[in-house]
Amino acid sequence: MNNIKRVDYSPEEFNNLSTEERRLRGRLSTLKRMISKREDDIEELMKPILKKQEEIKNLVKEMDELKNSIKDMGFDFPTFRVEDFYTKGKPYYRGVWYVNGKKKQKYLGSETKIHSLIKSSTKGFDSLNQVEKNKKILEHFLPSFQLDFWNKEYEDFKKQ
Repeated sequence: MNNIKRVDYSPEEFNNLSTEERRLRGRLSTLKRMISKREDDIEELMKPILKKQEEIKNLVKEMDELKNSIKDMGFDFPTFRVEDFYTKGKPYYRGVWYVNGKKKQKYLGSETKIHSLIKSSTKGFDSLNQVEKNKKILEHFLPSFQLDFWNKEYEDFKKQ
Protein backbone atom coordinates (compact mmCIF):
# COMPACT_ATOMS: atom_id res chain seq x y z
CA MET A 1 0.00 0.00 0.00
CA ASN A 2 1.52 3.27 -1.11
CA ASN A 3 1.30 6.35 1.06
CA ILE A 4 0.06 9.45 -0.69
CA LYS A 5 2.47 12.37 -0.56
CA ARG A 6 0.81 15.27 1.21
CA VAL A 7 3.50 17.92 0.66
CA ASP A 8 5.82 18.04 -2.32
CA TYR A 9 9.29 18.86 -1.03
CA SER A 10 12.22 18.74 -3.33
CA PRO A 11 15.21 17.02 -1.69
CA GLU A 12 17.01 20.35 -1.48
CA GLU A 13 14.12 22.05 0.33
CA PHE A 14 13.78 19.16 2.78
CA ASN A 15 17.52 19.21 3.46
CA ASN A 16 17.28 22.93 4.23
CA LEU A 17 14.88 22.21 7.14
CA SER A 18 16.42 21.96 10.55
CA THR A 19 16.69 18.53 12.17
CA GLU A 20 14.13 19.50 14.78
CA GLU A 21 11.65 20.65 12.11
CA ARG A 22 12.14 17.42 10.13
CA ARG A 23 11.53 15.38 13.29
CA LEU A 24 8.38 17.36 14.14
CA ARG A 25 7.01 17.11 10.60
CA GLY A 26 7.70 13.39 10.55
CA ARG A 27 5.96 12.87 13.89
CA LEU A 28 3.00 14.98 12.72
CA SER A 29 2.71 12.90 9.56
CA THR A 30 2.90 9.67 11.59
CA LEU A 31 0.20 10.85 13.99
CA LYS A 32 -2.11 11.81 11.11
CA ARG A 33 -1.69 8.33 9.58
CA MET A 34 -2.32 6.67 12.96
CA ILE A 35 -5.51 8.70 13.48
CA SER A 36 -6.72 7.88 9.98
CA LYS A 37 -6.00 4.17 10.51
CA ARG A 38 -7.91 4.10 13.80
CA GLU A 39 -10.86 5.94 12.28
CA ASP A 40 -10.95 3.32 9.52
CA ASP A 41 -10.82 0.57 12.19
CA ILE A 42 -13.76 2.15 14.03
CA GLU A 43 -15.73 2.36 10.79
CA GLU A 44 -15.02 -1.30 10.10
CA LEU A 45 -16.06 -2.32 13.62
CA MET A 46 -19.30 -0.30 13.37
CA LYS A 47 -20.52 -2.13 10.27
CA PRO A 48 -21.90 -5.20 12.12
CA ILE A 49 -23.39 -2.96 14.85
CA LEU A 50 -25.15 -0.79 12.27
CA LYS A 51 -26.37 -3.92 10.50
CA LYS A 52 -27.86 -5.28 13.76
CA GLN A 53 -29.50 -1.90 14.50
CA GLU A 54 -31.10 -1.97 11.05
CA GLU A 55 -32.34 -5.54 11.66
CA ILE A 56 -33.85 -4.44 14.98
CA LYS A 57 -35.61 -1.51 13.27
CA ASN A 58 -37.05 -3.88 10.66
CA LEU A 59 -38.25 -6.34 13.32
CA VAL A 60 -39.88 -3.57 15.36
CA LYS A 61 -41.57 -2.28 12.20
CA GLU A 62 -42.84 -5.79 11.39
CA MET A 63 -44.11 -6.20 14.97
CA ASP A 64 -45.97 -2.86 14.75
CA GLU A 65 -47.56 -3.97 11.47
CA LEU A 66 -48.60 -7.25 13.13
CA LYS A 67 -50.14 -5.38 16.07
CA ASN A 68 -52.09 -3.15 13.70
CA SER A 69 -53.27 -6.09 11.59
CA ILE A 70 -54.48 -7.86 14.75
CA LYS A 71 -56.37 -4.70 15.66
CA ASP A 72 -57.88 -4.39 12.17
CA MET A 73 -58.96 -8.05 11.87
CA GLY A 74 -61.42 -7.76 14.73
CA PHE A 75 -60.38 -10.76 16.83
CA ASP A 76 -62.19 -11.36 20.11
CA PHE A 77 -60.32 -9.88 23.02
CA PRO A 78 -61.29 -9.15 26.59
CA THR A 79 -62.06 -5.58 27.56
CA PHE A 80 -58.87 -3.71 28.31
CA ARG A 81 -58.61 -0.62 30.46
CA VAL A 82 -55.90 1.63 31.82
CA GLU A 83 -55.88 2.58 35.46
CA ASP A 84 -53.68 4.83 37.49
CA PHE A 85 -52.48 3.74 40.90
CA TYR A 86 -50.25 5.13 43.62
CA THR A 87 -47.29 3.46 45.28
CA LYS A 88 -45.37 5.32 47.97
CA GLY A 89 -47.24 8.47 46.99
CA LYS A 90 -46.14 8.39 43.34
CA PRO A 91 -48.57 7.89 40.41
CA TYR A 92 -48.15 4.99 37.97
CA TYR A 93 -50.19 3.39 35.18
CA ARG A 94 -51.05 -0.21 34.40
CA GLY A 95 -53.17 -1.99 31.84
CA VAL A 96 -55.84 -4.32 33.22
CA TRP A 97 -58.01 -7.08 31.70
CA TYR A 98 -59.77 -10.21 32.93
CA VAL A 99 -59.39 -13.76 31.61
CA ASN A 100 -61.69 -16.45 33.04
CA GLY A 101 -62.46 -14.23 36.01
CA LYS A 102 -58.76 -13.69 36.82
CA LYS A 103 -57.32 -10.21 36.77
CA LYS A 104 -54.34 -9.77 34.47
CA GLN A 105 -52.28 -6.60 34.42
CA LYS A 106 -49.30 -5.06 32.75
CA TYR A 107 -47.19 -2.32 34.28
CA LEU A 108 -46.85 0.63 31.89
CA GLY A 109 -44.69 3.08 33.81
CA SER A 110 -44.68 6.23 35.87
CA GLU A 111 -47.11 9.04 35.18
CA THR A 112 -44.26 11.27 34.00
CA LYS A 113 -42.96 8.69 31.54
CA ILE A 114 -46.37 7.81 30.13
CA HIS A 115 -47.54 11.43 29.85
CA SER A 116 -44.37 12.46 27.99
CA LEU A 117 -44.83 9.50 25.60
CA ILE A 118 -48.47 10.32 24.89
CA LYS A 119 -47.88 14.10 24.64
CA SER A 120 -45.58 13.50 21.69
CA SER A 121 -48.43 11.90 19.72
CA THR A 122 -51.51 13.72 21.09
CA LYS A 123 -52.03 17.47 20.98
CA GLY A 124 -53.72 19.04 23.98
CA PHE A 125 -53.14 16.02 26.20
CA ASP A 126 -52.48 18.19 29.26
CA SER A 127 -55.87 19.89 28.99
CA LEU A 128 -57.80 16.57 29.11
CA ASN A 129 -59.43 15.30 32.30
CA GLN A 130 -58.17 12.05 33.88
CA VAL A 131 -60.80 9.83 32.22
CA GLU A 132 -59.95 11.22 28.77
CA LYS A 133 -56.22 10.86 29.48
CA ASN A 134 -56.77 7.21 30.38
CA LYS A 135 -58.67 6.70 27.10
CA LYS A 136 -55.79 8.20 25.10
CA ILE A 137 -53.27 6.04 26.98
CA LEU A 138 -55.42 2.95 26.32
CA GLU A 139 -55.66 3.88 22.65
CA HIS A 140 -51.87 4.05 22.48
CA PHE A 141 -51.20 0.78 24.34
CA LEU A 142 -54.14 -1.33 23.10
CA PRO A 143 -52.18 -3.15 20.34
CA SER A 144 -49.51 -4.02 22.90
CA PHE A 145 -52.13 -5.36 25.36
CA GLN A 146 -53.73 -7.44 22.63
CA LEU A 147 -50.39 -8.90 21.58
CA ASP A 148 -49.53 -9.73 25.20
CA PHE A 149 -52.94 -11.35 25.64
CA TRP A 150 -52.47 -13.41 22.50
CA ASN A 151 -48.97 -14.48 23.52
CA LYS A 152 -50.19 -15.55 26.96
CA GLU A 153 -53.15 -17.47 25.51
CA TYR A 154 -50.79 -19.21 23.06
CA GLU A 155 -48.44 -20.20 25.92
CA ASP A 156 -51.41 -21.56 27.91
CA PHE A 157 -52.61 -23.45 24.82
CA LYS A 158 -49.17 -25.04 24.32
CA LYS A 159 -49.15 -26.24 27.95
CA GLN A 160 -52.41 -28.19 27.48
